[in-house]
Amino acid sequence: MSPDPMVSPEAARSEARRRLTASHRRWTLDGWSQPVWTLPLRPPTERQVLADPAAAEAWVRGWAGRSLTAGLSLDWEDRTWRSVGTQRVPVRLVAQSPEDLAGFAGGPVAAEATRFAARVARIRTDYPAAVGQSPLARYLGGPDVPADDGDPGDPRHERLNAALRRHAERLTGLPDEEFDRMLGVLAWLARHPVAGLRPRQLPIRGVDSKWFSVHRTVLTALHGALASVPVDLGVVDADPRVRMRVLDPSMRPAGLEDLELPMAEAVTLDGVLGGALERVLIVENKETLLCLPEARGVLAIWGRGFDTAAAVLPWLAGVPITYWGDLDSQGFAILHRYRSHLPQVESVLMDEATLEDFADLWVPEPKPFRGALVTLTPAESRTVERLRAEGDVRLEQERVSWPYALARLASHLRLQVDG
Repeated sequence: MSPDPMVSPEAARSEARRRLTASHRRWTLDGWSQPVWTLPLRPPTERQVLADPAAAEAWVRGWAGRSLTAGLSLDWEDRTWRSVGTQRVPVRLVAQSPEDLAGFAGGPVAAEATRFAARVARIRTDYPAAVGQSPLARYLGGPDVPADDGDPGDPRHERLNAALRRHAERLTGLPDEEFDRMLGVLAWLARHPVAGLRPRQLPIRGVDSKWFSVHRTVLTALHGALASVPVDLGVVDADPRVRMRVLDPSMRPAGLEDLELPMAEAVTLDGVLGGALERVLIVENKETLLCLPEARGVLAIWGRGFDTAAAVLPWLAGVPITYWGDLDSQGFAILHRYRSHLPQVESVLMDEATLEDFADLWVPEPKPFRGALVTLTPAESRTVERLRAEGDVRLEQERVSWPYALARLASHLRLQVDG
């Protein structure tokens, strides 16, 4: 067996970046002990020196000429070999702190680690410096509260760490001005209750409903973590809405065909539909919804992907339902979600025959679903296996030719399609 290769300065830097990527958030949030990182350099053995003395000498010179910052040390040891005598060789590289490791690693990984650590420090202790209080002190309600919230025994400490860990990527990726604005809004929210307001009603200068919507999840998490008692902001969400088309003219309330209703109103829709509702068709693509022809007894609903809010409409429980989504693993995951609420849901145009008929239009699926899909039928499960066997491909709904789709829909629904 050949000995392990000697670790070059370049390989050590790559390993430092890998370790920094894997550990810098944990070190920042949970602490660390010295040294934070030790890398064995695997110096040459006597056999390696004898086999290629020039390579061994070049490796030692490469490390000997390396300038290291304070906090980063290179340990040397004497090795005595019968054939070549005593040689002094580097044996390990040691970083005392995450900052030392970042200084050696360099590049975008080090910049990310440094930015995250600095922003966590600001959230914990430094902001807003003008009034001498940390956000935690503001949330606790007075200047007598210490600015340091790092006491592991304080439940706020773990709540804050959990929020920072969960939203680390978002917090690190924000431009500086956006991060400053977020902290300013967080401090404002600590002193001004907003429960019951809609985003448009928030009286925060420079913060519109769009900005709040983008950053709401992080703000809510930090606000709840820093409060003396975990609490939600209480800002009112927009009501979920359902978009649908009444394909049967005899069923249209007041002659209205294309409807988009708040969920609170949609729950009563069956009471105003004329005629007999024979089937509901849920389609993934909005253009598909708009292209569907008239059909007796059919109500069509736009599924909106994983937004399966329509599944809770009480009047759907007793109606036959057909779902047509993208022919990919995510489409079957959505079907599974609907079927978990509504066991009677059937699929259409989500089978191997359709997949094969449009093989030239397959594209790779960016993020295949890997979870369990226990509600699928055997035929649907085989289709999922086929998608994976073909290399995680997908056939998007809009790529299926319209005449083909319309013929299959009419046959499956066993309804008279009038146009």
